Amino acid sequence: MRSSRITLSMITYNSIKRVGPEIFAKVLRSSLEVPYDAIILVDDSEDGLTRDFVRRFAEANGKELIAAGSRLPGGVSRPTRATARQTAIDIFLENTDSEWLFFLDDDAVLNPNWWGEAEQYVNDGSVGEIWGLNWDASPERAKFLSAIGVDYEAWLIRAFMRRGGCHDTLYRRQAIEGVEIPPELHVYEDAWLHHYVRCRGWESRIVRAGVRHYSPSLPSRLQEMKERWGRALEFAIRYGIVEYESMEGFLKEASRLRAYLSLSRPILGTPLMFITLARVYGLKTAVKETLIRQYAKLWQRYVTIKTLEKLRREGQEIPSICEAIKTYVSARSLKNRPQEASNP
Repeated sequence: MRSSRITLSMITYNSIKRVGPEIFAKVLRSSLEVPYDAIILVDDSEDGLTRDFVRRFAEANGKELIAAGSRLPGGVSRPTRATARQTAIDIFLENTDSEWLFFLDDDAVLNPNWWGEAEQYVNDGSVGEIWGLNWDASPERAKFLSAIGVDYEAWLIRAFMRRGGCHDTLYRRQAIEGVEIPPELHVYEDAWLHHYVRCRGWESRIVRAGVRHYSPSLPSRLQEMKERWGRALEFAIRYGIVEYESMEGFLKEASRLRAYLSLSRPILGTPLMFITLARVYGLKTAVKETLIRQYAKLWQRYVTIKTLEKLRREGQEIPSICEAIKTYVSARSLKNRPQEASNP
């Protein structure tokens, strides 16, 4: 592979069908703002449409392409976002001498001047991660946050600090060397990568131009909200990854009484939530959305309280994510270390 300061990488799954060729083409065209010479594509699609699309783009724009599927470690039967992200990093470290790996999601279109902002940080030797704000293409979240008096940009930055994001992110080579992402982190592989860099002492910088993120804004579905919270709670307990500010508050709450009293908040907050959602969605949608969201909050609080009570009875503690990363990487290093031949 030719020498380049930056290598682009995309992890994809049925992108042409899922995102659509028009948006995917916009994503690829917008990437040309960044001066990269090569693309690492980790494609786990069920067909060849996405890979062929990227190949044609690379040929038309003089970009070298390495295309592969996820490398699956022992015991893992199918690819995840974690295996794809890890494969991209491994290929980058093994096959390039680039200083920076640039992750770009298949539904994230770079806004003008993204590179103009990012370029000022690449020569700062203390910086290991350069992340662009993920502005939603749909207005619902911005409207909702505005209605409850929360600054949209500040909210996005706080979310990034808690769980990271790889939708438009540059990683310095030295900052990601040695990373081992648990294959089960299908959703939180970006959080693991962000905190791996942070825990090793590297600094992050934010590109406010960011991307226009075309991730669809779907109506609230109770079962999906329960599953997301359950998954978030599981990985908070196992790895210290805490996605939600409300969950973070529970994990720090020492008083059992205050925790149970907090169950009243979703009930008491129902009228205000309805008024807020009516301003965003209209009256008809607000009724259903309010009932689903407030019930989900009540369920989430109760499940979290009971789970933490069980952990405390068993003497378990929530690990810090830096401790969890160090423990996991050390265990993987020992497992992968060649066994010394025994003396006869």
